[in-house]
Amino acid sequence: MWWEYIWVTCNRRVVPDILYVASTSGRVTAISLKVEPFCTMWEHELNVPVFGSLSISPDGNEDRSMGRTIDIGLCPQLIICCLVDGHVLAFNSSGSIIWKGKTGGPIFAGACISHAFPSQVLICSRSGSVYSFELESGDLLWEYCVGDPITAAAYVDENLKLVSDSSLSSDRLVCVCASSGSIHLLKISWDSKGQVHNRPSEFARLELQGDIFSSPVMIGGRIFVGCRDDYVHCIAVEVQS
Repeated sequence: MWWEYIWVTCNRRVVPDILYVASTSGRVTAISLKVEPFCTMWEHELNVPVFGSLSISPDGNEDRSMGRTIDIGLCPQLIICCLVDGHVLAFNSSGSIIWKGKTGGPIFAGACISHAFPSQVLICSRSGSVYSFELESGDLLWEYCVGDPITAAAYVDENLKLVSDSSLSSDRLVCVCASSGSIHLLKISWDSKGQVHNRPSEFARLELQGDIFSSPVMIGGRIFVGCRDDYVHCIAVEVQS
């Protein structure tokens, strides 16, 4: 064994040749995997626990996902780290802190970065709000309160698009699960460059018979989420034409 890290809990993300790890001890570490023995590139002692997984933004200035090309600017690849004290940090690959953000309460889940909204990052807080930060600058774009604490990450359905006028804009659905057991679908309008037109609006809401602490997955209008009622639920969203 070339190296060993002993941490109680850790969350990790791997990009080519680099492993990023965050721990409940409040440490973020970048480890080079290019050659053995693996070595630490950089680390930060944040002195605040990290419970959510790290998120990594797309590299480069174009997003070619889902059959389209979107100019997402010259923003370098960023590692988004959410701290339990409500702060959000964005590191570059060299370990420098590019920007800092703040939510209104503790954060227990990782950030949501989607190809559908390549210029922003979504953060859920126990304050009951979902925050959208501009990915490059960290500026707060909007805040939406669901009314109950949130300890799970948001999820954007990248396979379902509600088209009002294909030449101008379309809508995406974001799934947010509150700890109380309520599932909220937020509708966000965006243009061909991935820019959001207006603040989100509630598209649908459903109450489950138990608390929700796990993050949902939403694919093609179907929501998959675990609940404290001891069931994993699959919920279909019907969109009327």
